[in-house]
Amino acid sequence: MRFVLVAGWALFGLAVVAGSVGGQGKPATLLAAHRGGALLWPENSLLAFRNAVALGADFIEFDVHLSRDGEVMVIHDPTLERTTNGQGAVRDRTVAELKALRLKDRAGVPTGETVPTLDEVIAVASQAGRRMLLEIKLDAGRARYPGIEEKVLALLDRHRMAGSTVVMAFEPATWKRMRELRPDLAVCALYSARMLGRTTLAAELETLRAAGVGFVGLEHTVVDTAAVARARQAGIQVGAWTVNDAAAMQRLIDAGVGVLITDQPDVAKALLGR
Repeated sequence: MRFVLVAGWALFGLAVVAGSVGGQGKPATLLAAHRGGALLWPENSLLAFRNAVALGADFIEFDVHLSRDGEVMVIHDPTLERTTNGQGAVRDRTVAELKALRLKDRAGVPTGETVPTLDEVIAVASQAGRRMLLEIKLDAGRARYPGIEEKVLALLDRHRMAGSTVVMAFEPATWKRMRELRPDLAVCALYSARMLGRTTLAAELETLRAAGVGFVGLEHTVVDTAAVARARQAGIQVGAWTVNDAAAMQRLIDAGVGVLITDQPDVAKALLGR
């Protein structure tokens, strides 16, 4: 997400710290292509990521699971039916079996695209000089994948992309594990509107601040100018997901969100005046 880095979070280098500034003195909102741009191309496909990069997205956003033989795979669901022509759980298939499947388009028709490995997706971002929002998911039984955090870090290090990546999770156990393994890594705690209905944003921001988490990803319906200001006061930068309505996008841009996460990066690009 286009998070303006606070002191001690020089993870993305000087090119990320300031960015352009709007007429009202707000940091410029950056653009993240959610699942590569899921309303434009087959979601979480190499085609989508390459097209998002060509379109000018600042970040590509995607999700990861583990295969049966321990490969980190880029796919949103823990099961295969919705987005591929396969069946069953991702973790029950080897990487070779997963690569033999085909991703579906929005109409549910199989395409020529295969399920990418994280290694392949990182290569796309690295070669294009772009950043990544990487969400670590749970398996079909709502359990964490043993060792997935270490595997993700090894791949990021192989490509020298740890400093250009924000690792995200809804589960505190996951982002806490990333903080333990790599305290200097940018991590993001994700919250849905339902999750915040059981607590308060102020309380969660204090928890994140105390844990050294610099970024929060909020469901866009709970984001407004006050929420952005409250987060910044805590030293935490805000990203809003997943915003596909043009009017909602404009509202969030006006509120000063750090990053707009959308399935329609073409619409967001136009609103951002690029």
